[in-house]
Amino acid sequence: MRTRRIVMAAVTVSALVAGGATIVALARSQAEPPGCDDIRAYQERYGEIETLGEGAHEITVLGDSYSAGDTLRARGQRWTDALTQLDAELTVTLDAVPFTGFVNSGACGPNAFTDRIDRAVAAADDVLVVQGGLNDVEAQPEDVADAAARVLDAADGVTHVLVVGPVDAPARDGERAIDAALERAAAAHGARYVSALAWDLPFGADRLHLTAAGHHAYAERVLEELRAAGAI
Repeated sequence: MRTRRIVMAAVTVSALVAGGATIVALARSQAEPPGCDDIRAYQERYGEIETLGEGAHEITVLGDSYSAGDTLRARGQRWTDALTQLDAELTVTLDAVPFTGFVNSGACGPNAFTDRIDRAVAAADDVLVVQGGLNDVEAQPEDVADAAARVLDAADGVTHVLVVGPVDAPARDGERAIDAALERAAAAHGARYVSALAWDLPFGADRLHLTAAGHHAYAERVLEELRAAGAI
């Protein structure tokens, strides 16, 4: 039986992520919120990969605050947990760090996807889901495409790779340019790209993160894509 470990990065940083612009300023100034020490201490004690579910079929998720479940009342409501509830045959090995992306290293960096892809691949069996892009909307699309290419190069040995792009969050602009950049990078590497821009999902009060119902609907969409790709 697998041991369930919850990475406290999501818990500690969630209040900061909800502010969106505040975190952008922190990331740019390279200042760190006090909670970063707590995050590192927890990761040093328990590791950086969380295991969800007990199914025989394992998928690995590399993601941001959506995968971590920021702003939810209970972490078990996040889409990564919902996957294992929708399909009991699944186990999710999860590497989720809030406010990170292909380029964005977050407030407690360096935690960009390019920094974390090697450990995600090391944890992966034959399915890898890379979820993100919403935190890269202030980056140049060309830079995001280049970073995505490096991530996909590192994941070349994984049989099934799905890249799930940004949702159309009311609190953010620029998702379409990032969506297009990620789609180009995925196509060039033979990875399956999933655009989430048209997904009808309920958002919370911050107009950035999903409600519990939104996470459940998100999980249903991802599960459909995994099955359509023959990954599960």
